[in-house]
Formats: sequence, structure tokens, C-alpha cells
Amino acid sequence: MKVLITGKVVPQAGDLVLARVVELGKQTRVELTDGRRAHLFPGDEIVVAYGNRYAPDQFEAIVSTDLSPCDLVAAGGIAGLELNRHIRMRHPTQIEPVGLIGRSDGCRINLRDYRVDASEKMPAIPGILSLGTSMNAGKTLTAASTVRGLKRQGYRVAALKITGTGSGGDIWIVRDAGADFVADFTDAGFGSTYLTPIDDVVSGALRLMNAAAAKGCDIAVIEIADGLEQLETRALIRHERLLGVMMGTLFSAFDSMGAVHGVNILHGAGHHLFGTSGRIGMSPLGVREAENATGLRHFSPIELQEAALVPAIRRRAAELQAIAKRQKKALRRIAGEMVGLELADVIHTPFGVSPTAIEPSAIEPENAPDSAAENNDYTRSRLARDILRLAADHVMEAEIKDVQSKKKHRAAPRKAGNGAKRGRPPRRNGYYSRKWETPFGDVWLRVPRLRDAHYLPGFFDRKLKSEAVVAVLLAIGTDVFETVLARLVTFLSSKVAPRVGIDTLQRDILALNPIAATGMNRGHVRRALDANEAPASYLVPVDDDGWDVDFHPSEFPDPTMPTIKTAAAVRARSEELSVRRLHSDLLKTRPAGPASVAMSGNRAMKAPKTAGIIAKPNR
Repeated sequence: MKVLITGKVVPQAGDLVLARVVELGKQTRVELTDGRRAHLFPGDEIVVAYGNRYAPDQFEAIVSTDLSPCDLVAAGGIAGLELNRHIRMRHPTQIEPVGLIGRSDGCRINLRDYRVDASEKMPAIPGILSLGTSMNAGKTLTAASTVRGLKRQGYRVAALKITGTGSGGDIWIVRDAGADFVADFTDAGFGSTYLTPIDDVVSGALRLMNAAAAKGCDIAVIEIADGLEQLETRALIRHERLLGVMMGTLFSAFDSMGAVHGVNILHGAGHHLFGTSGRIGMSPLGVREAENATGLRHFSPIELQEAALVPAIRRRAAELQAIAKRQKKALRRIAGEMVGLELADVIHTPFGVSPTAIEPSAIEPENAPDSAAENNDYTRSRLARDILRLAADHVMEAEIKDVQSKKKHRAAPRKAGNGAKRGRPPRRNGYYSRKWETPFGDVWLRVPRLRDAHYLPGFFDRKLKSEAVVAVLLAIGTDVFETVLARLVTFLSSKVAPRVGIDTLQRDILALNPIAATGMNRGHVRRALDANEAPASYLVPVDDDGWDVDFHPSEFPDPTMPTIKTAAAVRARSEELSVRRLHSDLLKTRPAGPASVAMSGNRAMKAPKTAGIIAKPNR
């Protein structure tokens, strides 16, 4: 800042202004450049930006026509004249502009002078839109969860927000979710986008996508603020330039009626819809209504974070390769990295299986319903995690015995009166839970604990190759199954591989195969168990008359918690308790704490505290 521009000047959206706080209202704090929200006091001088605001839950405001007193209409630092406000809102904090901030040459400083330096041509990476019925419908959490799921599959992801009013909260949550590049409309030169020409908003969005591509990102997850009927959003969802660079859309809704109406609007505008999400997920009945009415799967935040959407994204990328132009390379990279049941994934790998050795029935169950294709991919991902858990259990048992055998002949210190001359092997001391990150999602393992020695599985430090598991999935039911399974065990631990019982492991895995062969998925199981109110996350079909109760170790960290693994055990337990009573008992014994967030697939993840400001730190 060199000079203050005062007098008869007409402010423009994005102009920086030095203002004095006159009277506190709704905004009692303002976001600083480091993300901290500083408390305001009457008489404080603050630097904010002029801008228009549209927030149905808070204020509508426009840029002043002069430097007369106005309002602080957003804690991110937006100054304007209030036109309307929600009935539950206090009046905004009143400020008195001192003058526009200018350079030494007398020109005013505007946010557009500091926008990112990138092209506005068609970007080289595709995008996924996060839209919703209204403000606070769950769009940001949906976008952050999608980012998390893509990151867990190894992609470089950009998180962008292209409309709204400048604030740090949405930026911080997607950054915490792991996004490699984070930017919003303020980086495109807008303090807010309300009443901004649509072509300018689209150009800003393309500029941000090209900046993300220059940083090496593979895909962009893009949020558009407010509901589908908001002025700019209504135009953007039909804009050909923007739709031309998008792979598909996730739609967040409050209720089933909003979901149905929004899906119909987006279908009419030419969107490819991946599914629904949002706050409707807090109501299982609302989810059921929306799924039945729209024919689209509902994705909870937890499912998105577990990469449940990734198979659908990969299929869509494969479809678009044939018609894509500038994005062909990125689409090939997204589709080509698929960890799915495709022969091409494993033919030319160390775990390769001859295509002639695999029957099509081993890849696509004939009785799987076509409408459940996307859900089957999630079921197979879960089957892959189950296979890894079983293989890891067998490897750990072999390793723990190896540790005990090496230590049992070491001399132990003599104790008075015991006459011991040689040490005993370290004794087992229960288990502890440990998360193992894999390309198919997190696998929670029960790691053996030794009383007199430390043990940690060696495969935790090795990067798991997805081809090893894909090969096992492809080989199920074939003559090469045992050979491919042995290679997976060798990859996990070549040292103890000869002592792992491959036959026993093979039988355990084959016992899991009917889960995939039934073609059922979490949605089907959830609907089938509505009468029992049992969580589908923990119940999957095993056979015609039994259930396999799958306890998630992250929810039950106590290794002494009883675990029921077989249908026979559940049937025995059912003689005393129904499935509903069993679930009730588990809830009573489940320890309280942050882990309870994942207990329901429809419960939203709590976002971190808001932080940020218009002039955000460099990314």
C-alpha cells in the first residue's frame, strides 16, 4: 500500500479498502491471512475487499456506489451494502471506509491484479462437479471426501471452488483432505462471484484448472456454491464450455424431494451423474426414497473417503477417451490406473495370469444384476481387503512364531529359587489394532503382541502392488489360484513364505468368494436388513441361511472384543440373541470417542474450524 484514494470515487468489486469498525453485529471476528479469526473491536482499522454477496442463510449485499458507511457482510473480509438478511441473522457489523488502497501511481489495487497466471483455454485435466440443492447441503464435505478417496488411490488431485464469497473454511478442509493443489475464485481475481458475468466466472474456472494441470494434477474436484436455482449456478450448470471439461457430477441434497428435482434438472442440462450425497444421508429413510426415485446410488462421506466412487470415475474416463481431445492423456492416465477386474491389469506383471486360464465367470458373475455394476466394484474392493487381511493374518502368525523360535534359546537371567538355566520363548500378550493403507482402502489388522519382545510386520514398510491382489481375484476358481496366492504371500514376506499354510489360506479365501458371487452390495444388504436395523457395514451374506458379522477393528480397538467370523458361529449366537439384539450389545460395549464417526455409513464427517481470508497465503 502506497496511497489512500479518497473523495468521489466509485468502488468496484474486488477493490481493497481501509475501513474502520463502527458497530459490531453478526461478524465479531475477521479472518487473517494466516487463517486465524481475529476479534474485532469498535475503532479497529481493517483491510477488506468490496464485493457482492448472496447467502440465503445469511445476507444479500451489493457493492456501494461511494465511500459512505457500509457493512462487513462476510467474516472473510467482504464489504458491501446489506439488502436482505435471513430472519435469524443479526444485523451485519457496520464499518466506515477510510479510502481505497492504491499504488504509488494512484491506481487502485484490485484482487484481479493478483489472479493466478494461467491460460483460459480448455484445460488438460478433467473435472468432477460437486453441486447441491442449497447452501449447507453438504457440497464441501462431499468434495473433500471425494478428494480423499482419489488420493487414497494414488491420484494427484486439485480441489477448486469457482463461485461463492471469499472464506477460508472450504479451502482448509480440502487441503486437510490431501488435495495437491487448492484454489478458489479469489485466486481467479474475484472477492465474490455474485453478479459477476458468467463468461468471466467460467474463464476464471478454466484458469484455475490449467494452473492445477501445470502443477501435475490428474483430476480436479470442483465445487459450485449455493443451489441450482441461484443466479450464477443456474447459468453455469448449462454452460457448454464448463460442461465440456467435466467428467460427471455428484449432487448433494437435504431431502428426497430436493434430490429428485435436482437430478431431473441436471439430467436435462446434460450432466453425467455419478450419484447423490449430502445431508440427506443423515436419514436412512430419506436415502431410500432418493435412491428409489432417482435410480442413483447415495454415497456417504465415509464411502467417498474409502474410494467407493473411484471405479465409476475410472469407467467414465475410459468412455470419454474415445471422444476427448485435449484431455485424452489425463483420461488415459485415470482409466489406465484402474485397480479393477480387468485382464490387461495383470497380464504383463510379475503376478501375471495367462488370459486363457481365466474364465469370464471369475470376473463378472452371471447372476449379478446390471443395475448394480458400480456397487459390485465396491463389493470387489471389499473382497480385496478381506483377502489382504487373511493373507496378512497368516503371514503375521508365521512371523511371530519365527520371532519366538529365535529368542527361546537365549539365556535368561537367573531368578532366586527358580533354577532356570535357559530362557523361555516370548509369550503372546494379545493383539493391538493397526491400520494398513492399501490401494483398495484401509485394512485394519489385529497385530500380535509379545510380552518380552517387540514385533511389527515387515510389510507395513513395503508399498503394496495392486497387481498382486488383482491377480488373486482373477485366479479364484482356476488352476493357477494357489500359485498366484503364493506369490502374494511371498511379496508380503519372502522370509516366512515357505512356512505359511497356503492350503489353509486358500480355503479361507474361497469361503469369502460367495460374497462377490451373489452380486449383492451394501445397498442391497441395507435394504434387506431394514427390519432388523442392523448396520450394513458389518453384515454381508455368506450363504443361504447364515451371516458373517464383520467387526471393524477401528471401531472396536479392544483386542478382547468378541469377534464372530463364520456363519456357523453366528447361527449359534442367534440361538440366544437376534441380529438386532447382537447389534444393540455391540453398541453398549463400543468405546466412545472419535472412532464412532465411522459407525454409520450415512453420518457426516465433522469439518474442521473455519480459517482463511480473501488475501490467503501463497499455495
